[in-house]
Order: sequence, then structure tokens, then C-alpha cells
Amino acid sequence: MDVDEIKATITKALTERSALPPYEDLCALHQDLVRHIEALTPLAAKRVDRLWRGSVEWYQKRRRLDTVPHEVGRGLGPGLQSAAWHVKSLGYTLRFLLENADLAGTGEGAH
Repeated sequence: MDVDEIKATITKALTERSALPPYEDLCALHQDLVRHIEALTPLAAKRVDRLWRGSVEWYQKRRRLDTVPHEVGRGLGPGLQSAAWHVKSLGYTLRFLLENADLAGTGEGAH
């Protein structure tokens, strides 16, 4: 798994822009985000499930993991603004997954 590629995708998704990018660019970024999210979700789930069940940390992370399939399944939405918002949201989700996937050099606080 190419951690640098994942980090670059996160950066693209979370970059503040003064104007909305073309819809085609958002579609391509969405595909990259979904591909990375699908690859990292099982790794993050495995690591989170090693936490003590019932702890606040486990509950918060498990709850966040449980929302990932619903967020990914929503799609970009009907317009440019909704697509841009959804890509940004997926960027935050991917960052959460990377931070919790137990990959070398990506521990808590990695951005």
C-alpha cells in the first residue's frame, strides 16, 4: 500500500480552493478516495477492534468506522457544490482510516 499516494489524495481532497474544481476532477478524486477507503477500512477496523471494548476511544472509533460504508455509498450528489463537499468529507474519512490502519509511520496525528 502506497502511503505517500494516500497522503497525496488526502491533501487534494482537503485543499481549500477559492473556486470549485470541474466536476470531472471531483469524479476522479472521488474514485481515488473510495479505492483507498476500501483498502484501509479493514486494516483500521482490525486495529480499532484490538482496543478495549467499552472504552470511549473504542466506541468513538468504532462509531466512525460504522459510518464509512454509508458515506462511501452516497455518491457525489447532483451538483458541483455537493460533490465538492462530499469529496472533502471523504478526505477526512480517509485521513481517519490512515491514522488508524496501523501502517508504519502513520500513527495518530499523521496528516
